[in-house]
Amino acid sequence: MPRFSDEDRIPGAKRSRRGDRAAAVGGGEWLEVVERVGRWVRVRNARGELRVMPTRGAKVVVADRVRVTEEVVVETAPRSTTLERTGETAGTRLVVSNVEQLVIVTASTDPPFRPGLVDRMIVAALAGGMAPMIALNKCDTGMPEEVLEWLARYEALGYPVFLVSAVDGRGVPELRAALVGHSSVLLGHSGVGKSTLVSALVPGAEALVGDLDAWGRGRHTTTAARAYDLPEGGSIVDVPGIREFGVGHLPRQELRRYFPELVGLACRYRDCLHLGEEGCVADDTINWSERLESYRKLLEDCI
Repeated sequence: MPRFSDEDRIPGAKRSRRGDRAAAVGGGEWLEVVERVGRWVRVRNARGELRVMPTRGAKVVVADRVRVTEEVVVETAPRSTTLERTGETAGTRLVVSNVEQLVIVTASTDPPFRPGLVDRMIVAALAGGMAPMIALNKCDTGMPEEVLEWLARYEALGYPVFLVSAVDGRGVPELRAALVGHSSVLLGHSGVGKSTLVSALVPGAEALVGDLDAWGRGRHTTTAARAYDLPEGGSIVDVPGIREFGVGHLPRQELRRYFPELVGLACRYRDCLHLGEEGCVADDTINWSERLESYRKLLEDCI
């Protein structure tokens, strides 16, 4: 990893509040954040060497590139992509950055398939510059026809779908092939078996889960997010299961851009929100009423 002087600072990069004082001491080095636990991060240099340090107020997430001086994060490089979510209690939060693909991990019955959540995650991925795909895990427990119909419709919209089982291995090679050579994040509702799927994708990942000795914390402390390298190339970020995921941070007029079936409708007005206004043709044109209703529900939450 090359070292940078203060004059070589990446344009548009953000400094932490302590950055100016720390940067004055020396140029520092650019590192990749591979794990975050509370106010601590694990960073990696180009040689693969790992270090643990406090964030000291810097707002960083896994996959960020940060400049470190005297073991202090002083600057965050511009992010190529972002994944944000809105919650009722915590406002809008950045989940991860600088990854190309979002793998939406879901299940069919345990927990139940939630198309509304899938829609919200697809929207968040597209808004942040990521390519979404869907992995239906726990296929060994059954795949109801209704769920398969939903997935077929998503695939028809251009979102890749993988039917996998982290238990018996079905579909895992196909999913891995789609991840090799790319940076991806796995995200899903609590209980969909995401961590087990990560273990199936990354040999030895089980040994890494919960191993937090380097933090000076207990082995059973939950990690906020962690990046893993795929043996064949590429990387995946494992994020803990979520209980709420909203897109209320998006502007209302922007939301329809992330529903491809709504793009280019011949409504009377170009700024039609497809709520059944005068001259709106959405109800007569869209043959997937549940998806249209999902869009309209999301619209109620947007700013």
